[in-house]
Amino acid sequence: MNGETTYLTDLAEVLWPCGGLLGRGAECAGRRVPAPEHPAAHVREYLPVPSAHNPRVILPVTNRYAAARGIAAFAQRHSFRERVRAALLTTAFASGVAPLLLRDRLHVGTGHTIEHALGAALDRDVVIAIHVGPPRANRKPVLLLLTPAGRAVGYAKVGVNELTSRLVRAETRALRRLAEAHLPDVTVPRLMYEGEWNGRPLLVQEALPVGDQTDRPTRRQLLRCVLQIAAVDGIAEGELRTGPYWAHLERRIDALAGRPEAPRLRKALESLPDVRLPFGAWHGDLTRWNIAGTPRRAFVWDWERLESGVPLGMDALHYELNECVQGGVQAGVQRWLDSGARLLCDPLVAEAGLRPQAVPVVMALYLVDLATRYLQDRQDEAGSPLAAVDDWLLPALEGLGERAAHESGPRR
Repeated sequence: MNGETTYLTDLAEVLWPCGGLLGRGAECAGRRVPAPEHPAAHVREYLPVPSAHNPRVILPVTNRYAAARGIAAFAQRHSFRERVRAALLTTAFASGVAPLLLRDRLHVGTGHTIEHALGAALDRDVVIAIHVGPPRANRKPVLLLLTPAGRAVGYAKVGVNELTSRLVRAETRALRRLAEAHLPDVTVPRLMYEGEWNGRPLLVQEALPVGDQTDRPTRRQLLRCVLQIAAVDGIAEGELRTGPYWAHLERRIDALAGRPEAPRLRKALESLPDVRLPFGAWHGDLTRWNIAGTPRRAFVWDWERLESGVPLGMDALHYELNECVQGGVQAGVQRWLDSGARLLCDPLVAEAGLRPQAVPVVMALYLVDLATRYLQDRQDEAGSPLAAVDDWLLPALEGLGERAAHESGPRR
């Protein structure tokens, strides 16, 4: 067993405590799935795709409509190569060929399962397709809930460890809060259910109408979305060093005691000039995977890191950084140093109160915040290339600190 198959079997214990075993055919590593208590009961079979050694999605074997819909849904906003692969898999599942080509199975015994709990919560029969994604510290299953005919009903999230449980609870609170917010051009998923499964937090949210009719946001749409999120609790201007954001960031860095990067982050933070900045809310993980748009609206999901009182524009920087590094981290970061600054100098952001001379300060604060998050969540241990803060983030931060000191100038 490699780390991925171990993760898959651990995940099965969370979702299907009645019993889930990996194997091929009816056999599971020399053992068999527990026999059904009733002759009419059946053992569910799921396909880890592309394999048990590299699971990215988990799809039902016996419902090809749901499997095909799951592949298509989880491939949206990915790279062209991934979309081509998804189209081939969708065709294979729709034609019924996929189970013949993919031999690994996750066998689930009878009994009370996550499907039963979700069906009871929504008062309808549901079939699930599960997105697992690549290894990272905040990796958790995202369950696409489908009718037996393959129509999307909603998405469910389940905490699988301390970090992901905290994030599921945070997103539940965020969705409740956003239900009362005024976001003129942004649609947020509705919270459909909150509870527990197998002793872990569970939330269900509606499926947004994202698909072939939506695309990545334009620059203007992205900035309008960022500003509307920032204004959820109002945008307020204040001094950087005497404000609550500075104190909170200091406490988070102090909590990293023992990490060799912490002193460099503290030094970089303390070297920044004290400027007046506009502060507001941010999504915290606004990327191409969490936003889609039409000419009139933006659809935004994954609100687990919603936070108030951060410097205006950090969502735009986060989106841009993740776009820039798609072709490689080192070269992408160099592009971001220019393109991120241009985003924050846009007239829309300037009208909201961010002065051009304060832009390098906000960019540096964003990198300190991001590095602190990665180190706190131990993302480097999961192998994420962006989490290797020594390789790219700290060098970029030093350059931004110099720019901030040079460009801040006298305050107005």
